[in-house]
Amino acid sequence: MAYRRTEAVATRLADNRRRILDAARELVAEGGFAHASMSAVAGRAQLATGTLYRYFPSKEALFRQVFREVSLREMGLLREIAQGDGPAARRLALVVRRFAGRAVRGRRLAYALLAEPVDVGLAEERAAFRRTHAEIFAHILADGARSGELSVDNPQLAAACIAGAIPTALVGSLAPESHELDRNSDAVITSLVMFCLRAVGADPALAETETTDIKIEDGETQERAYA
Repeated sequence: MAYRRTEAVATRLADNRRRILDAARELVAEGGFAHASMSAVAGRAQLATGTLYRYFPSKEALFRQVFREVSLREMGLLREIAQGDGPAARRLALVVRRFAGRAVRGRRLAYALLAEPVDVGLAEERAAFRRTHAEIFAHILADGARSGELSVDNPQLAAACIAGAIPTALVGSLAPESHELDRNSDAVITSLVMFCLRAVGADPALAETETTDIKIEDGETQERAYA
């Protein structure tokens, strides 16, 4: 009997933790980190505010975990493409298109993760995210450089440039006006893919091909569909 009670408690604790994280992510997707107070998270999760601190010692700890979970999910999707088969240029085009497409469709959450002013703790998570993003591109560019398919002297440097350009173009201070992204998101994404391909000496025509490979999964919400 004691073992069953312990198992039930563990299940309840895990369920509460998941509810807190889901509520926090939803609020960030709606209005950014500044919008997501601990009391708002508690209300969304249908828990007392004090209960949140049993699972996360601070707001920073909670939102660092939210950042990690979303980042791991998105980077896992990109890494799967990057490490797959096929020409390096094609993999580059698909990675850029997937990342950009998901960022545009979940733009509020993407902005929160990539560009919203944050405290030191979240800035550290963002720096780790950007390093991982650049490493994914570096893997593709190194493959292309070895095969002679891509014109890249320094894959790591080129990857850092590409990884930095994409969020700046989509959600940073230099991003196109939101109405343009709303009306012409596919054209904006294609232009971005073409820019990245040209930067490494690849055929920009690849930007127009195989777009069905990166469509958002059926049933995915806009907030879940990011960056």
